[in-house]
Amino acid sequence: MTQTMLLPPKKRGFFSPVLVELTIVILFFALSASVIVRLIAVADTTARQSEYESRAILAMQSVAEQVKADPVGDNTCNECGARVFSVAVAEDLSVDCVVTIDDSPLQGTLYDIELTVTAPGGKVYALDAVRYLADAEVAP
Repeated sequence: MTQTMLLPPKKRGFFSPVLVELTIVILFFALSASVIVRLIAVADTTARQSEYESRAILAMQSVAEQVKADPVGDNTCNECGARVFSVAVAEDLSVDCVVTIDDSPLQGTLYDIELTVTAPGGKVYALDAVRYLADAEVAP
């Protein structure tokens, strides 16, 4: 008898255990990679939104400081007695401001300042501020 006749016949299976294990490892790494890519995309979106909102807040702060420093401004009022103006900060952001003058407090003037940051998609932020000036501080 020859040597080949003494060996048992080899089983030819379609799936070997190594192939099954390799397939499971590849699927695990593909799932992990998709989760990491999704996390990076969400982080990028959050960072862009945060940057946009920071620009909106800084624009509102800048206009609020200008208005509080000089609430009378150019002294032009609409038919309701309020000073209304808009400041374009960028092509995607503008700050709308309404300054209402209230002379009713004794010996002073109360300025109600309403600031609204608007974008092409709508209102981003709104802020109300008040400034009281005694009559001695109000410029004629």
